[in-house]
Amino acid sequence: MNNKNSLLLPPEFFDSNFNSKVSYILNSKIDVIYLFDHNKNPKDSTKPTYKFLDEIFNLYKKFNNQIELGICVLNINNKDPKKLITNYLNPLLELKNLHLGLGTGDNKFENHKIIYENNIEYIINYILKNKNFITNESNLFLGGNSKEKLDLVKKYNLGINQWMGLDSNFIDKQNIYKELLNPIGSLSRCIANEKQFGFDYEKIHIIKDSNLKIFEETIDNIFR
Repeated sequence: MNNKNSLLLPPEFFDSNFNSKVSYILNSKIDVIYLFDHNKNPKDSTKPTYKFLDEIFNLYKKFNNQIELGICVLNINNKDPKKLITNYLNPLLELKNLHLGLGTGDNKFENHKIIYENNIEYIINYILKNKNFITNESNLFLGGNSKEKLDLVKKYNLGINQWMGLDSNFIDKQNIYKELLNPIGSLSRCIANEKQFGFDYEKIHIIKDSNLKIFEETIDNIFR
């Protein structure tokens, strides 16, 4: 589960040459395609970004189960509690082999005017008991470094993700992850440059440029 090479789509991925990029991805050795949950372009706030909930279903049809899809990560605290369940989780959990990440958000890439403080443990239980999540053999992981998140990872045998960050923090996560019994998600790290450790982990490569030529060259350098 952990020895994967995956890709986080750049914010303007869907704006041009969409079919060409999809074809190139299908011909590459990419394990999982991830989308992020941002309302603003994290690279350049003056430019548009995709709405992941629309685009993940678009990609699901295009890929036709040839490549798995994921969310890295779903911010549960910028969504109304009822809409989080009905508009986001329920539709997403219908997808097969979904890699679903949960996070509580911060103001690193955008300022959130409304914070709902949804109960993450309630959300975890809702997902794990969901019939579609079980039958579709999906994965669940948490993003973040807080003790609360790491305690939940241990309690529910979840996957763990780290956004870049310190090697020491990631090694600490590995030490937790290796003690889990049949975890239902990967140990993963979002990276700009690959780094080798003495253990396997899912590498989620961050690609910032959506220009077709640069996108293809980047894919070649990483996945071929």
